[in-house]
Amino acid sequence: MESCIDRTEAERFAMAFKALGHPMRLQLVAGLMDQECNVKHMTKCLGVAQATVSQQLAVLRAAGVVTHERKGNQVCYRVTRPWLRQLVRLIAKAQQED
Repeated sequence: MESCIDRTEAERFAMAFKALGHPMRLQLVAGLMDQECNVKHMTKCLGVAQATVSQQLAVLRAAGVVTHERKGNQVCYRVTRPWLRQLVRLIAKAQQED
């Protein structure tokens, strides 16, 4: 069988899918779809502890799903790849259709 993606790409996709497999991480990515955001705002929106959000963001960063940038004393996060935005939008649309 011939694959349309090489092994390296398949591994990268699998890492991202694994990272998105946790409900809170999926919520975080969905919240970062159109704008970057800092941890304080994310904790307020999700109603969870800062340590919990930071832990989940670390998993997303390790998988290459989000990246961060320091702005003064704040760290802002954003989604790294356009295809991730498309994937999450597709998931949200499928949920609305159910």
